[in-house]
Amino acid sequence: MTNQPPIAKNIITGIIIGFLGTVIGTTIWILCLSDFDITTTIKNAWSQNVLGAILAAGSLPNIGAFFLFLKQQKNYHARGVVIATLIVAFFIMYLKLR
Repeated sequence: MTNQPPIAKNIITGIIIGFLGTVIGTTIWILCLSDFDITTTIKNAWSQNVLGAILAAGSLPNIGAFFLFLKQQKNYHARGVVIATLIVAFFIMYLKLR
């Protein structure tokens, strides 16, 4: 019997990295492009219905994480990053449709 990595643990790790990538990317986007602090920017974006655009821009680091995991042949980690990105995309869709 071979030592197989725990698949669920690797997927959850990828999901966490995907959400962290989105949070870090969104924070960097806000700090670089907004004149206000993070909390004020998020409140203003929520009220102006542009939070989805900020989250979409903040999700861009997930592309790098995804391809890095693929290059390292950590396919389940990459799958987790995709799952996290899809969850963020569904949240953005919710924001657009409300």
